[in-house]
Amino acid sequence: MAPRIQRLDHHTMEKYENIWFGIAVVMSVLLAVAVFASFLSGTIPRIEDEGGGGHHLEGVKNGRINSRNFAGTPFATPGLVDNKDGTYSAFVVARAFAFDPPVLKVPAGKPVTFYLTSADVLHGYYVEKTNVNATVVPGQVASFTTTFRSPGPLNIVCDEYCGVGHHNMLNKIIVEAPQP
Repeated sequence: MAPRIQRLDHHTMEKYENIWFGIAVVMSVLLAVAVFASFLSGTIPRIEDEGGGGHHLEGVKNGRINSRNFAGTPFATPGLVDNKDGTYSAFVVARAFAFDPPVLKVPAGKPVTFYLTSADVLHGYYVEKTNVNATVVPGQVASFTTTFRSPGPLNIVCDEYCGVGHHNMLNKIIVEAPQP
């Protein structure tokens, strides 16, 4: 004969239900307080040091930029810039289902520093066949430096869902052979 299973009586079940209900109420109150506090303080963390750090780009202060107005910044005319020291800077703006510039030509074997920002929502910047993968946040500037060794085309995709046209958000880097 199978062993008999002891059932909990109504009062014991009610006690456990009240304990779990109390835990749920406490968690809900904590969540509500956290949401309310984030609205009061703002959702972007403040950077107290206004003097240094961050990117040394015109119009960019402590890695922050006005995503509604790129005038006066290098992002007003995105593309590749040949620096005096032999390096290159690439300025890329991600916006509603497109990268600007749509095609970026860079030289092989030269360091290129990418500066990325978004004009609207969160985007991703993934360069296929490389280890380049950056998250592009509106109002912030992401940067990285890389050297493309071999010439040829490289596809870029947005790897953060950004809306209904996300699947069309493609770009291309053309790595050109060094000129003799």
